[in-house]
Amino acid sequence: EKQVEQYQVSVVNAKNLCHEPAITIDGVNVEVMANVTCREDVEQALEYGADGIGLYRIESFYLSQKMLPSEQEVLDEMIQTLTPVKGRPITVRVLDVGGDKRLPFLNLPLEDDPFLGRRGIRLLLKYPDLLSTQITAIARLSQEFDIRVLVPMVTLAPEMERVRNIFATIATDAGIENIPALGAMIETPAAALCVDDLLEYADFFSIGTNDLTQYTMAAGRENPLVSEYFIEEHPAIFKLLKIIFDQAGNTPISLCGELAGDKKVIPRILGVGFRSLSVPPPLVPTIKEAIRTINLGTQENFC
Repeated sequence: EKQVEQYQVSVVNAKNLCHEPAITIDGVNVEVMANVTCREDVEQALEYGADGIGLYRIESFYLSQKMLPSEQEVLDEMIQTLTPVKGRPITVRVLDVGGDKRLPFLNLPLEDDPFLGRRGIRLLLKYPDLLSTQITAIARLSQEFDIRVLVPMVTLAPEMERVRNIFATIATDAGIENIPALGAMIETPAAALCVDDLLEYADFFSIGTNDLTQYTMAAGRENPLVSEYFIEEHPAIFKLLKIIFDQAGNTPISLCGELAGDKKVIPRILGVGFRSLSVPPPLVPTIKEAIRTINLGTQENFC
């Protein structure tokens, strides 16, 4: 009962301070953003003091459609969802489908190993209309919102090169001079080990720890038969995080996925060097509070 009471008090205190910056004891500011999928999530993000939107997923909208939505429909959906956070930084991830997420209006071939098949940018590059519709809508959105664009499931540098070229062509055709920053989502060990190859084409990086763990530990994150192998805080994961961070150099980098929302490992994450996290909206207050208890000057090398 005493532990429950202490927990309840800590939650209240965290909520009361959620709109304050997350600054460590020794004065290091850490950005705590929110992962969102819909308008309700965005409103929660504001309520819980998120510094911005670190990951806006548009899959829910696409999965609810019976046919490929038009550019205007995509734009209208994004405006309706994101208007409450207009003026704050927003990272929009282009459609991440494949694997366990199948679009009802695309007759995709069945794959024996869908999580090792056409997912994320691999699928989008095979369906150019699907990709160009989103990019055009996002480019238009960026004229009124503070937008960055994130490419999911990047494995090879040529994938980012192709997306950047497509983005530049669409922006030129639309008369848009200032295109938003384009980032690569690091979710595969290949991308993690070759971040230096991506630097030429990526303005920023975001690490998706859920898939990075799945592919590194060879354990499906939705498979209960191997759940004991899905260990996000495994030393192998933190060694990869250190490699990614060091290779990124001065390029902005953030961490999303379940690992970023685990307050027990926040000291290790900050110890690696990360200063930007993105978590579900309700976790923002407790993660900010956890950051405020850390003195990085006393942290050891956790890797």
